[in-house]
Amino acid sequence: MTENSRKRSKPPRERAVPEGDRKNPRDSVLAILVDGRSGREYYVSVLDTFTIGGQAYSVLYNYEPDDGSRADPELVIMRSWKDENGEQVFSSVTSKKELDRAFDIFFERYTDSIMRPSP
Repeated sequence: MTENSRKRSKPPRERAVPEGDRKNPRDSVLAILVDGRSGREYYVSVLDTFTIGGQAYSVLYNYEPDDGSRADPELVIMRSWKDENGEQVFSSVTSKKELDRAFDIFFERYTDSIMRPSP
């Protein structure tokens, strides 16, 4: 995913486009990412969001309707923030060290959530 940015030194960014009125409550985490350079749309589901040292991260996976033929979803971890217009923006994590740290935090949060007994 790439960006048509004014400064090429910034990592690629994506903008989330609101999905609109959803009739199914399970769709509440569905978002559309629009590639800033190509305009291509990516349907994703937001699995988790968290902050490390003031930087917010979102864990996403490609959303495709289940027709029985797709492979397991791949997770994507992206930086996220609100821009000056209040729009949610996503950026690729380009540092392996940063990505590893974010994955470790996500995995710890995920493990804790499945080990916690249901209320």
